[in-house]
Amino acid sequence: MQTFLIGRGRRGFTLVELLVVIAIIGILVALLLPAIQSAREAARRTQCINNMRQLGLAQQMHHDAFKYLPVDANAQKGQPMLYLQMLPFMEGSAIRDAYDFTVGATNANNLALLSREEPMLRCPSDESYLHIVAGNDKGGDRKASYGFNYGYGTYAQLVDGLNRRGPYWANPGIPNNAAKGDGGLKINFRKIVDGLANTYLQMEMLQVPSDDADADPDRRARVWIYNPGAYQLNTRMAPNSSAPDVTACSPTNNSIAPCLRKSGSANIPEMILASRSRHPGGVVVVKCDVSTDFVSNDIDLTAWRSQSTIAGADPPLSVVDPEGNGQ
Repeated sequence: MQTFLIGRGRRGFTLVELLVVIAIIGILVALLLPAIQSAREAARRTQCINNMRQLGLAQQMHHDAFKYLPVDANAQKGQPMLYLQMLPFMEGSAIRDAYDFTVGATNANNLALLSREEPMLRCPSDESYLHIVAGNDKGGDRKASYGFNYGYGTYAQLVDGLNRRGPYWANPGIPNNAAKGDGGLKINFRKIVDGLANTYLQMEMLQVPSDDADADPDRRARVWIYNPGAYQLNTRMAPNSSAPDVTACSPTNNSIAPCLRKSGSANIPEMILASRSRHPGGVVVVKCDVSTDFVSNDIDLTAWRSQSTIAGADPPLSVVDPEGNGQ
């Protein structure tokens, strides 16, 4: 006689239970994603701060070698661009040695160098773009995330207002003489009487696309070839201001960085370029003593402007600019 053992049947998940589990997992993912994104952004911002510190050290070493900070190409004819002057002090000697100074920057051989990604010049939170002019079959030059502090005011005010000047300053070909301020264009640390720890050296800027059909495309963040309103940052506006930059720019980039298009030499005096970043809440800066800081978008405008000038006597907020705004 055979005996059959009847065991219990296997029990699986019901549809309701499965849906509950999926819902719980979805809630946990929704709760964790912001924390993960925040941790990633914190890491990117830390790398950005490190980039800024390295750039500040490069300028310190340039000052030690030549007794002055790099000089803007616009200020002295034949002068290499600022980053070209800094390359030997930021492990870029090979690029500097390969660059042909006997031809223009848009020469195909030079563009091949300038189009390369330079990790130290891009914040990890920022996009990477080439500056491409319509019809240029030679490629384009790589933009960067770090501009230079030119002080407080419009481009015209930065040229003529000594009390507005930063460690770098706008100067359309004026000779190096005392008439334009205590020895002219070469800024050494003795001239930064506000103190190295109280004066911004470089600030963040946003890269934006420029490969549109315009003959003069968006030039913001273009650092390897001289253009006014490209890398000459000023503190007329707060960090990440909703007010527009005033320069040769493309309205299609307004969602990234607002702009009011002004192109041509007649509009250069009005040009304004704010410090901007993709970091939530502010921008990274490096000061002349190579200390770094994260400056909030809500910084007091007077403090923001006063730390952009090198020699005190900062102009009051009531000063009227060429557009009639009390800034």
